[in-house]
Amino acid sequence: SDAAVAAEIRSIPVFQVDGQFSQQTYEALLLSQGLSPQMFETDRRRALETRQLQSTVIESAFVTPADYRRFLELEAETRDIRYLTFTADSYAEGVDISAEAIAEYYAENSADFETEETVDVEFVELKLSDIAANVVVDEAQVNDYYEENIALFRTEAERRASHILISTDELSDSEALEIVTELKVRINAGDDFAVLAGEYSADPGSAAMGGDLGWSTTGVFVPEFEAALLELQQDEVSAAVKTQFGYHIIKLTDLRPGAERSLDDVRESLVAELARDEAENRFYAQSERLDDLALESLDGLGLVAEDMKIELQSVAGVGRLVGTVGLPVSEPLVNALFSTEVLEDGANTPLIEIEPGHVIVARVTKHDLPVVRPLEEVSGGIRAILVSELAAMQAAAAADAALNELRAGVDMAEVAQSNGLEVQTKNALVRGSREIAPELSNAAFSAPRPGAMVDPQLVLSPDGSVSILLVSAVTPGKPEQLSREERDARKVRLEQLVGQSQGAAVVQTL
Repeated sequence: SDAAVAAEIRSIPVFQVDGQFSQQTYEALLLSQGLSPQMFETDRRRALETRQLQSTVIESAFVTPADYRRFLELEAETRDIRYLTFTADSYAEGVDISAEAIAEYYAENSADFETEETVDVEFVELKLSDIAANVVVDEAQVNDYYEENIALFRTEAERRASHILISTDELSDSEALEIVTELKVRINAGDDFAVLAGEYSADPGSAAMGGDLGWSTTGVFVPEFEAALLELQQDEVSAAVKTQFGYHIIKLTDLRPGAERSLDDVRESLVAELARDEAENRFYAQSERLDDLALESLDGLGLVAEDMKIELQSVAGVGRLVGTVGLPVSEPLVNALFSTEVLEDGANTPLIEIEPGHVIVARVTKHDLPVVRPLEEVSGGIRAILVSELAAMQAAAAADAALNELRAGVDMAEVAQSNGLEVQTKNALVRGSREIAPELSNAAFSAPRPGAMVDPQLVLSPDGSVSILLVSAVTPGKPEQLSREERDARKVRLEQLVGQSQGAAVVQTL
């Protein structure tokens, strides 16, 4: 409703002065951003509607008692586990890598050892912020703009209205008019307008607030309604007003006369606006000139920079991946630098917008193609790769052999002893525990409950180590051990999770 939008806007701190909404501050800030109140209010209404839809979906989510109990049991579930870990590092010391193996790996994977293709670049750039720093607005410009645009600084009168609507959707015109006439008689006799609106009005948005429609200027309501409203004096109640929605009784509850802001009141915002406009005009004019000069220049950008009195900058070692110190981060710029026209034909790039208010033109001065780095330079890295691979293979082979022994009925302690390992035990392990590696914790709570046939699992770690995991006991959580406050908090959290999931599903479906 209009009242909800108005309340939202009035609550925004930047529009307040000493904790109270300021219409003057509101309009000045919008003007400085190039927005009208109508544009901003439309945007806020859309945001409120979106939030309303999201909250409706999320806040209406619920879980059944059975689901909730299952959630509590799972959340607080603990597991007892035993595991052996065959670390890759323990096998690395015994791995011997020959020079022939290194040379063979180098030959088979030479592309992995190529240097990056790079270019050296010279460029010139324009920034709106740099131009704005040198713009000066004189008093005459401010005075002239104020006089020429005086209508911008006049505010319309605002009216606060209430109404009672008798809809003609289900009633005939004569029936609706009869009800409205009777209500007008009761109001004239002293009955409370707000009470009657709450009882009879067919407009649910305003009826709940005694018929209040909030503050408005002209152009908000349908013509018939607005014409009647403009004829009313404060606290006056209209006769029956017919619109496309039915019959209305309208009451003007408050009036704010229009006002004209003085030049002193708006001087600061005007100076900022005129300075911004002048900076933008200069920026776009210089951008067009830079684009033209760069297109015409066949000998680099030195003369372009000299002509425009801007700095010629350079940076070396720019690769195809975006992000080089000394060069603005821009995928379109990097793509242009490595295009055929720029890279091979020696052309300047076109004018490229890095972001609003920041443009650049660049040229490649040197192109370094990828080359394979010499073997002696990369042999140390290759050795480390091969050691890691072979150590991980040996750890995996040892774990496979141990797994077969366990499946054959050999006790884990005996298997551990024969491999020089120690059985690790964790009792009452909780979900998400940091006591052990994440991959082990995830595997422990993904494993089936232990039964008559307990099958150990292999768990791979990022470092190449391999663990054998056994879940020996599962203890469900006990909801009755939680306090009422704890249970309520968990229920709210679960419903929020469900609601967020359903909200995401609505968005995905749309």
